Amino acid sequence: MKNWKIFYLTCLFAIAAVWQAEGYIKRRYSIEQIVDECSNIVTGTVTAVNAKRFTAKVKVEENLKGRSEFREIQIRLDVGQANYPRKVLKLLKRDMPVLVFYVKEGQRLQSLVHADGTWFQVMGQDRGDKSKVWWGLTHIEKYLNDSKSSKRTSTPKFQEELRAMLREPPEESISEISDPGVPRLLFLRAEPSRAEERAVSRLARELRVAYDATGERSLPKLSNANILWLGFRALSADRYRLHDGQEKRIKDFVRNGGVVIVSGQDSDKNRPCETGWIPEPLRGVESPARNSFKATGAAGQLFSQPNRIRSGKIAIDDGWSGWNKKYKVLATTDNGKEIVVATLRHGKGMYLITSLHNSSGTNVSRNRPMLENLLYFAVAFLSDSQ
Repeated sequence: MKNWKIFYLTCLFAIAAVWQAEGYIKRRYSIEQIVDECSNIVTGTVTAVNAKRFTAKVKVEENLKGRSEFREIQIRLDVGQANYPRKVLKLLKRDMPVLVFYVKEGQRLQSLVHADGTWFQVMGQDRGDKSKVWWGLTHIEKYLNDSKSSKRTSTPKFQEELRAMLREPPEESISEISDPGVPRLLFLRAEPSRAEERAVSRLARELRVAYDATGERSLPKLSNANILWLGFRALSADRYRLHDGQEKRIKDFVRNGGVVIVSGQDSDKNRPCETGWIPEPLRGVESPARNSFKATGAAGQLFSQPNRIRSGKIAIDDGWSGWNKKYKVLATTDNGKEIVVATLRHGKGMYLITSLHNSSGTNVSRNRPMLENLLYFAVAFLSDSQ
């Protein structure tokens, strides 16, 4: 992900948390946020605890997220703060199940461990030889252990919860729906983080929308859908990601009555997001991350149903410019120069274009009410079009 710097600057170690000098998490975060922000989650078993050397070893057994390069995680308990080393040494027992959540950037490893219902943090340096990597204890987490949103008293039950959470969504759901009255959504994923995808799949269930997801830009299941959700950076990230045939497939889908929701894109100064997937002029532009927007008189109920969305409460990034009068602009940046939300009718269908910033669990959590409003808006359009 492009925003790992947040990991060092903001207090979310969920895993990109607000860190103070000692590294303590000062806010309460949900399990979903922790899962979304880490690169790896592994289950393991404590294989050794050395009370004299203040060390412990964990055998890595199962990759719940990512593919770990470690077969064993070696932990030093003699480097933690205050009385934490003795507490963790007393906590860990041979054959105890554990969960390890971590992020690796360069050589730096930052991790949360859950054992016997307790969260604690360890950090390490990976210089190449995995057998020589030692993860040093820093502290036991106060807020994660106290908060209802993150506290888990049983590590084995927590493992089962995570297995269910991280299980891939069914890939055949929309093709099995025979009722023409049930909206069918296909999500095109792009980001390594699955935060937006999981949020949209949950919202689809809540709104009784059949859901499917794919990473194939040829969109082989598009004929079974009537809503196409282009996930954050599915259009453009390090490069523009669609070719002519894929662009035409999207335009034909809308012309025949489908709804395309664009949740955000990524432009650089000399590489704007291309827009061959839409029939009218538009240009992706690089913009600073922001939270404020200005709704227009055309916004209708987009920012009020089913959730009231206020300026300053959503995460926004690269926007859109160069539109013409065929677009209905529902919200702009404060200076009015870029689109934050707009619609475009094309044939029987509609584009619903946004500049949301769904790059992390933190941003997706902030944007979740807006994501629900977008889906609600799309379903209402389909209902009115019948």
